[in-house]
Amino acid sequence: MRRAQPPLLSVACAVLGFLLVTAVTSARDVRRAAAPRKGELIDLIQRRRSLVAEQDEAVHALRDEVGAAQRQVARRSALDRVAADEAAELAMQAGTVALEGKGLTVRLKDSAREPSTEEDAAAFRIHDTDLQLVVNALFAAGAEAVAVNDSRLVATTPIRAAGDTIVVNFRPLSPPYTVSAIGADRRAFEGSDIAKRFQRWTGLFGLGFSVQQRNVSVPAYSGRVAITSAQPS
Repeated sequence: MRRAQPPLLSVACAVLGFLLVTAVTSARDVRRAAAPRKGELIDLIQRRRSLVAEQDEAVHALRDEVGAAQRQVARRSALDRVAADEAAELAMQAGTVALEGKGLTVRLKDSAREPSTEEDAAAFRIHDTDLQLVVNALFAAGAEAVAVNDSRLVATTPIRAAGDTIVVNFRPLSPPYTVSAIGADRRAFEGSDIAKRFQRWTGLFGLGFSVQQRNVSVPAYSGRVAITSAQPS
C-alpha cells in the first residue's frame, strides 16, 4: 500500500526543484552573456598588441633619424662632435640604442613534468622572481646591457607577474624565456647562487636552464622615457 506524503514535504520538494531549475537557467544565461564579451576582450587585446608593435617600430625609426641627424651635426665642428659623442654615450647608458657584443644567453623554461599535487605546481614553473634573480646575477657578473625575450631592460624596467604571465616593461612574455646579456662573464655567473640553484632545480623539477657564451645583440629600449628636466643649449 502506498504511503501518503505529508503536504509540507511536497511543498518543500516543489520549492527546491524550482530553485534548482532557476539556478541552472541563470548560470546558463550568464555563460551565454559572457561568451561575446570574452571574444570582444580577446579581440581588444590582439588589437592593442598590434598597436604597441607598430608604435615600437615607429619609435625605432624615429630614433634612427635622430641618430643620423646627430651624426650629420657632428661633422660641422669639434664642439658639435663633442656634444654628439656625449649624446651617444648618454643614449647607450639609457639603453635607447641597440648593442651587440660578446656575452651570455641564458634560457629558462617551465618543466614538462606533471606535478604530483596542485600545491607543488608552482615549483615546476618559471616565475617573475626567477627572472629577477637571473638578471641580477648577470649584472653582478659584469653585464652591461640585458634583454629578456628581446625586451631591453633599463633602470626603470619592472619584471612582474600578472596572474600566471610574466610582464617585462609592461608587456606580457610567453615562455620559454631568453635572457641576453652583453659583457657577462660565464664563470662568474655560473658560480652565482641562483645559477647553482637552477642547476639543482633542473634535476629536481625538470625546469629548463642552459647557459651559452656567444655574440649576442640586445635591441634598443622602445618604451616611454620620461623627461624630468631640460636645459636649453
